[in-house]
Amino acid sequence: MHELFKKYLENKCSPEELKLLLKEFDVEDNEDLLRGLIIQELESEQEIRAFTAEELENSLRGTFNAIKTKLDSEKINIVAPVVPLIKRNWFRLAAAAVFVLAVIGVYLLVNQQPVELPVAKSDQHQTNDILPGGNKAVLTLSNRSDINLESVSSGTIFQEGDTKISKLNDGQLVYNTLEEKPTQVLYNTVTTPRGGQYQLLLSDGSKVWLNSASSIRFPVSFTGDARRVEVSGEAYFEVAKDPSMPFKVDVAGKNEIEVLGTHFNINSYADESAIKTTLLEGSVKVTSLKTGESTLITPGQEAQLTTDGEIAINKADPDKVIAWKNGYFNFDGADTRMVMQLISRWYDVDVIYEGAVPQKEFAGEIEKNLKISQVLKILEKNDLHCRLEGKKLLVLP
Repeated sequence: MHELFKKYLENKCSPEELKLLLKEFDVEDNEDLLRGLIIQELESEQEIRAFTAEELENSLRGTFNAIKTKLDSEKINIVAPVVPLIKRNWFRLAAAAVFVLAVIGVYLLVNQQPVELPVAKSDQHQTNDILPGGNKAVLTLSNRSDINLESVSSGTIFQEGDTKISKLNDGQLVYNTLEEKPTQVLYNTVTTPRGGQYQLLLSDGSKVWLNSASSIRFPVSFTGDARRVEVSGEAYFEVAKDPSMPFKVDVAGKNEIEVLGTHFNINSYADESAIKTTLLEGSVKVTSLKTGESTLITPGQEAQLTTDGEIAINKADPDKVIAWKNGYFNFDGADTRMVMQLISRWYDVDVIYEGAVPQKEFAGEIEKNLKISQVLKILEKNDLHCRLEGKKLLVLP
């Protein structure tokens, strides 16, 4: 790793090596390693001097942007970590990526007076840790046999009637109808566990993203006068337009959503207070199956179906609603229970409150690709203290 870091300082890294560096220094645990590499570089230099905070900030800005530009030009997909629970800005993004120390090293090498580097603080790590969730789901075929999609290689998985089911290299499940007019109506179900998510492309071209602890039941090919699917948990839809065959979603057997072509999110977790349908594009009609009440919503609106079957329309923040799909936790306006629900589903842990639930409100975003220990450190800095014991997450008073 020392040689690779030296290549980076000399601007000789290949795209693959840059990506490896980002991966290695993307977490707090490797700060000591990076600090040591920089000190080794500095010890070989005699002419270095102190620098001001403003000079460092200007240097950081240019170097971080240069790194991102080089990565983008090489078509390397890299996302800088979001600063947890704080609104984003470029400086904190650079610090989170830990390239701050690398930039300090580069800056010092071209200056004149010695500077004393701060001593790394000792840190107390979790005795156990949990990795973030990922693409995990079970496909249940029409004959009720189950296929663990995580363990299946890319390529054709199965054929259901006149429909071919394939798993792409990116993990997406794709349904392709081989006949123009299918002769059979067969149903499949995709179910994600806690700590899982999945994406699928239905036979009509509609895209579906499933969040953790969710499921969708659907025909492998659509026939008749409507396209009907059933959803529980949370799912985001981008529905293919077909005015002759409306797309209808039965949500947990409590309400129905009818669309022609649109983008929308459904949150119907059993531990939530209401079923929420949020529209990003197009137009949908939401119907309560309990009362028969129907209402149309427009982009930026959210229909909430309460336990008594009533529908309320509210203004929504689409970016916050679909943050889960885009790889983030959005905690804007969330209280302790909401935060813990998100963590419980994504890391597959059982949350236990030791005493009263801390009354707090949060704001900001956290990337979902962090280990749970990193998330808990962030929460601790926001005065929410937790302890992980195996698969139990204890929330302390």
